[in-house]
Amino acid sequence: MMNMQTIRRLAFAVLTLALLMTLEDPASLPLIAADTKPAGAPAVQWRLLRSLDLATGEPPPDLKKIDNTTVRIAGYMVPLENDDQEEADEYLIVPIAGGCIHTPPPPPHQIVYCRMVNKKKAKVAMFEPNWFEGKITINKTGSPFGSVSYQMTVANVEPYKSK
Repeated sequence: MMNMQTIRRLAFAVLTLALLMTLEDPASLPLIAADTKPAGAPAVQWRLLRSLDLATGEPPPDLKKIDNTTVRIAGYMVPLENDDQEEADEYLIVPIAGGCIHTPPPPPHQIVYCRMVNKKKAKVAMFEPNWFEGKITINKTGSPFGSVSYQMTVANVEPYKSK
C-alpha cells in the first residue's frame, strides 16, 4: 500500500516526464520570468545566476556585482528535510517547480541554498513560486541534492505575482 507522499512523488515524476517528452529542447523548460518590478531589493534573474562558469567557478562582472548584496529572486522552494514539511528555516530555491525532488537536480548555478534570518520559518509551498529576498553570496557548497553555487540568508519570502 502506497502512502500519500509516495503517490505524490510518483504523480509528479510522471507529469515531469510527460512534459519533458513534449519539449524539443530541455533547456526550453519554463523558468520564472522575473520581469516584474517587485518592491524592495533589486530582482535577479536566473539567467544571470546561470552565467557562473562551472568549470572555473569564476563569475562574470555582472554576477560579481551582486555577490554579498541583498537581492530578490523568484523561484520554487525545495525543503531539505522532507516533502511534508509545512515550514522550514533551511531550503533550496530552484527555477523550476519540483527541481531536485524527482529528477536529476539542476546544475549548481541554478540552485540557491537558503537559511532564514534568525531561524525564522517560511511556509513551504513547493509548487508555487515565491519571491525570496536576502543577502546572496557566490559560494559553492553541498546539499542533500548535490552541489550548490549560491548561498542566501533570506529575510523575507512572499508569493510571486506576475504582471
